[in-house]
Amino acid sequence: MSGSGSGGPLKAAKRAFWEQITRLYNRHYGVKPLPETEIVRRSKCHYLIGEAGYPNYGDELIAREWVKYLAQVDPEVPVVLDCLCAGPAAAICSGLHPKFSVVDTVAQMCMIDRAHIYDEQHAVSDSVEPAAAVAPTIEEIPVPQIANRVLAALDAEGLDARYAAGIRLLNNRALDMHVIGGGYMHSFWNANLARLAVAKWAQAHGKPAVVSGVGLEPLDAEDAEWVADIASHITAFSCRDMPSLDAIDSSHSYATLAPDDCFVNGLEGVYLPDEAAGDLPETMVCVQTDLVPDPAALLDHMVAVLQAWEAPAGERVGVVECIPYDSMDALRVIRDHGWEPVLFPLQNLIDHGFPARSGQRWLSTRYHPHLLAAARGCSGTFIPVKPGYYDVKHAAVLRMGSRWTQTTIGDSLIPKPDLVSLIRRCGSHTVTRFAPKSPRSTASHIRS
Repeated sequence: MSGSGSGGPLKAAKRAFWEQITRLYNRHYGVKPLPETEIVRRSKCHYLIGEAGYPNYGDELIAREWVKYLAQVDPEVPVVLDCLCAGPAAAICSGLHPKFSVVDTVAQMCMIDRAHIYDEQHAVSDSVEPAAAVAPTIEEIPVPQIANRVLAALDAEGLDARYAAGIRLLNNRALDMHVIGGGYMHSFWNANLARLAVAKWAQAHGKPAVVSGVGLEPLDAEDAEWVADIASHITAFSCRDMPSLDAIDSSHSYATLAPDDCFVNGLEGVYLPDEAAGDLPETMVCVQTDLVPDPAALLDHMVAVLQAWEAPAGERVGVVECIPYDSMDALRVIRDHGWEPVLFPLQNLIDHGFPARSGQRWLSTRYHPHLLAAARGCSGTFIPVKPGYYDVKHAAVLRMGSRWTQTTIGDSLIPKPDLVSLIRRCGSHTVTRFAPKSPRSTASHIRS
């Protein structure tokens, strides 16, 4: 068949036919053809870096809210989310944006390059006298060392050829770069923190870069200096807590203090609908066992708090799960002490909404349950675990308007959760203060 090798004449004929049909359609319906610049823009993508997919409720919430936001303000441009657990993230964010996809390019490169550095350094240390071996643990590998390898591969894909497709996508299609918020980047999680370097790389390559609502603590001095350099070279950088902001920019000249990223849509659609919330338990707990040095002591204190609150025997107690299976011990202990636990699995929180309503009392070790329940008008008490990490998070919620009380593991004097949240008293004005004044203005800021 003539032209079958290259498809030249046949391809040209198909194109001419389709262009004629398009002209007729546009003329009939009064459709104005898009300018070439807009056609090119729609072939690109908004590139997000986040931590969805683990799954952990706060990270899923933030990622979903940004994808929903972009679906509202710029639905014609594809969105690519880069995170470590791309498969679960794709399912969790499915249906929120008409042109959404997930990759793991930057996240995996940071993890793999960290592992390569670790192996190389330990190979050297194994070849010398034990007294001279100083190879660090994998968590001690300097963040800039990981980041520099990743950035080199972004400019020379052969250095990390397994991710060549993702590297080309980032180079050729990304309109802009947005590192979305959360508490997944700090000094101990060095591979995660190294992802921030890609924001500065993007800015230098003509892709406006924004970092929003990040919690960076714990952050050592060397890492703080490294992050400060990134923050001063990109379009915008914000932190959700004061210690993170002060660590990277004590003068507050190039970074800003912001609310949590979950407020980007004013919490619309985040909660369980009112018609379904009436049957929620009066007492709710979210007590984790990860990142806790003594889970048994924490669970004992949870029981002590419920007893101090005089929760009646047989009362329904809601147990909120933020990481799958992480609340099973709390569920068991609550049942063993005569209450009736009601589990709210993570996936139900995502699919149906967060189970908070005005009038409840809450006990939480976790940050986002404290934030969302307080914003709903619930009274409550928080337990700070992992000093330097969760205490910073809860302090940020207090700054945003919560008036919950605090109790610490082992405390004999347990406060009542009788201080109604300031967020409830301020009502929608608080959410308005947290949310962008104009969604479209924020989107254009990111794209400019």
